[in-house]
Amino acid sequence: MTTIQRAKVAWLCVRLQLAYIAITRDLLDGDLVSSLLLPAILDANVGHLDADPDISRRHQPLDAAYPDDLRRPANALSIAHFLDIPRETARARLAGLVASGVLHRTAAGYVLPNATLVSEWFLPAVPRYLDALNDFVRGLGLIRAFGLKADSCLAHPVWPVAWAAMRLSTAHVLRDTAYTRELTSGMSLMACHILLTVCQSVGGQLRLSPQMPARGGALAALGATFGPVRGSVVAARLGLPEETVRRHLKQLVVSGYLCRGPGGYDVVHDARTLPVWRMFQKRAQANSRQLIWRLTTTGVVPSSD
Repeated sequence: MTTIQRAKVAWLCVRLQLAYIAITRDLLDGDLVSSLLLPAILDANVGHLDADPDISRRHQPLDAAYPDDLRRPANALSIAHFLDIPRETARARLAGLVASGVLHRTAAGYVLPNATLVSEWFLPAVPRYLDALNDFVRGLGLIRAFGLKADSCLAHPVWPVAWAAMRLSTAHVLRDTAYTRELTSGMSLMACHILLTVCQSVGGQLRLSPQMPARGGALAALGATFGPVRGSVVAARLGLPEETVRRHLKQLVVSGYLCRGPGGYDVVHDARTLPVWRMFQKRAQANSRQLIWRLTTTGVVPSSD
């Protein structure tokens, strides 16, 4: 895969990551930390089951999620380490999720029960997740990545394989989250999230390669935007107070990730940050390749053969 192709895949990965986080934040009253804890708990609970294609295939339909007795309880310390957040913060948010009935706590750790996933609280969000995943697959098809074609999309109807789609794409987004946390090691989760939002808003990934076609080439159909973005726009997209966003933007400028000019904020591509973004692109490419293979083998994405 060429450098330009990797940049496009990474742009699509960030787009999907931001979409999933936004949907989960809507479920959790806008809380960013909880919006990442929830899928991390789910993946810790059932990731070992999805590692077996036969088991995963038997639990694809929306009415056949993994039963609770097969789920492995998640350890709060491990989840906090994975997301690079303070253990006390993770424990406080997890306690809140338990108190609200979203999670169960056992002697061995935390479980996201099947009852939550099929509840009236969660089910209405499922079409939004599936639409975001479908947009991701369509985007990869537009750039002919991983053997996909321009008309590639999720199976129709998708409901018979909905749980497999949800679980596999959630694991993908979590791995990308871990990669992006490494971009801003030592900084807050919010700062990392704002950096990704700016990067997506200014076409940062697509501008890493000077040979990139104007507006991202085939990705122009998805509305890729280029150029600086104002702090007020970032705040509006994230649904956060401008003061909060501007404080983190200032931190990102001081740390050398962003620069600020008359038109707003932009991503810095220099000798220090370029290798970091390049590594993210390579990891995003490998992660996406694995996801598409799993989605194809489980029937979530029909084979293009």
